[in-house]
Amino acid sequence: MCKCRISQRLLTVDHALVYFAIVWSRRNSFGTWTERYSVDTGHGYFHEHTAGHQRPNDRRDIRPLYSQVDVQECFDNGYDRVQSRHDHMCEGGS
Repeated sequence: MCKCRISQRLLTVDHALVYFAIVWSRRNSFGTWTERYSVDTGHGYFHEHTAGHQRPNDRRDIRPLYSQVDVQECFDNGYDRVQSRHDHMCEGGS
């Protein structure tokens, strides 16, 4: 049984998405949630953290962000990236 979760943080201004983070976490044997992979739109880029902030310099920039529209356009792709990473590493959650 998969002991994972995918969570998201959204920040909106005047009903427009201006920041998001989508995080795949896994529960370890001690019951603590550990981030495994994430994407977010901080620092002016849509980027991923390939080791879930567990290693230094695990950030990989995917696309620069110039406007709120850019952030919105990246949201679906971000969720797909996190879900795909989860499915690959956890065999579809089974």
